[in-house]
Amino acid sequence: MIMDIAKRIVAAYLVATAVAVVLNFILTPAYHDGSPEYPVWRILNWFMAAGVLMALVVSYLRRRTLRSGEVSTLQYLGASTMAPSSPIVLAMLFFWEWFWTLNPDSETGDAITSHTVYFPIVDALFVVVAIATGRYLWKGNGDSDG
Repeated sequence: MIMDIAKRIVAAYLVATAVAVVLNFILTPAYHDGSPEYPVWRILNWFMAAGVLMALVVSYLRRRTLRSGEVSTLQYLGASTMAPSSPIVLAMLFFWEWFWTLNPDSETGDAITSHTVYFPIVDALFVVVAIATGRYLWKGNGDSDG
């Protein structure tokens, strides 16, 4: 019972953060003043960092459950390839890019250009991984992979 509630809370957190990322991603050009500062993203990135770590933990636990019983081929493929791969790639890209933005000396011309190229990719990948992970957790025990 408590684990089900915890799974639902993590699922809701991931989906809510994904929705916030989508909305801010779409609305940033409407409200951004053109400066190199992105104050909303600076705050939202902390929530994304927690979400990336949650997705990594869930993918690890999902992979570990393969050994605990019989699973279908589709569940096995999802849990052994796609489930761990996407969060790992997301974590690598997100934390590499985010640590650059946390260093004030890194905000030079080339770094700013790289942020405008990489962060949209990271944001899109975060949304996909967070929603897929949240959906998996919300469905409960993983009876059908999704």
